[in-house]
Amino acid sequence: MKEDSIPRKTIIFKEAAKLFREKGYQAANLRELARRAGIQGGSIYHHFSSKQEILFQLMNNTMNDMIERLLAILAPLESPTEQLRQTMRFHIEYHIVGTDETYITDDELRNLEPDNYLQIIAKRDRYQHLIEGILRQGQQLENWQISDIKLFSRAVIQMCAGVTRWYQPKGNFTIDEIAAQYFSLVTRGLLPG
Repeated sequence: MKEDSIPRKTIIFKEAAKLFREKGYQAANLRELARRAGIQGGSIYHHFSSKQEILFQLMNNTMNDMIERLLAILAPLESPTEQLRQTMRFHIEYHIVGTDETYITDDELRNLEPDNYLQIIAKRDRYQHLIEGILRQGQQLENWQISDIKLFSRAVIQMCAGVTRWYQPKGNFTIDEIAAQYFSLVTRGLLPG
């Protein structure tokens, strides 16, 4: 897609995610963001009222997208095992492909204003509840051994998101191979002894 066919807000979000990741939200300024997005400094205010709005919308868009995509992936799947396999693969790939956006959504919560913080936390909780639901189904239908579903779901989320810290596109493993190995690691711990 040519850059002039990409909506200006999309370009601003992409550049904001990169800038916030490189410099941190507090150190980033809107003048530099405008320059990176290819617009005049004051033009940013035609799209957003503040840097806080950009941060919130970036996180909100990311969480909405993750929830919608995961729901679409899970919809045709019946087996908790297959749901967990596809959820882990999705989470790994989403974090690798959208590294800047997911990094900001994971690491800049402390910079959200209280109302914005509560909205993003509610969406993060919803995403985690989807995974907890898979784990509950696995307990009921497949006798998975889980002593604390919330703890286990957090471990899965963090393990899959952490791939971005070491993943290299030209490295030893593809996304599919990583997802398969991680799934195997997790499910061996779920099976009855």
